[in-house]
Amino acid sequence: MNPVAAPSTSQPDAGDATLGSGCSLLILRLARASAWRLGRSLAESGLRWTEFAVLHHLEAQGPVSQRDLALALRIQPSNIVALLDELERRRLLTRTPDPQDRRRHRVQLTAKGLRAVTLAREATQRAEADVLAPLSSAERREFHELLVRLTAHTCDRGGFGGSRC
Repeated sequence: MNPVAAPSTSQPDAGDATLGSGCSLLILRLARASAWRLGRSLAESGLRWTEFAVLHHLEAQGPVSQRDLALALRIQPSNIVALLDELERRRLLTRTPDPQDRRRHRVQLTAKGLRAVTLAREATQRAEADVLAPLSSAERREFHELLVRLTAHTCDRGGFGGSRC
């Protein structure tokens, strides 16, 4: 029996190209569709991907040095300056000299920045719910656990071309 000719009931509306694809291609297709939806949601919240990444990191980690922020987000230190300038101009973060090393700058989220990242996260959660709509709550939890495991294996131990994702 040809599995492409007889799609199972657990895969509604799956086209032949989807059913016949390997996991890597399916992950790529899903990532692109998810990124598009998340990008639209972020745009509605007034933030771009990179801005959301900075604010999200600051919310999760607290104040950090500008250099450490660039390293954590894998943004060239020379490129992060303009990004931080813009976010500071919009009063979403502040940069102050590090009290322990005045040559370094500490980057910190402002109250306005916290509100912006909260609204953006809500928007991205709505987009994520749309992408994951075909899955039950239990399947969503399991899918998340699998993604965490795969990401840890591939990115956290340097599996992406020898560097972290």
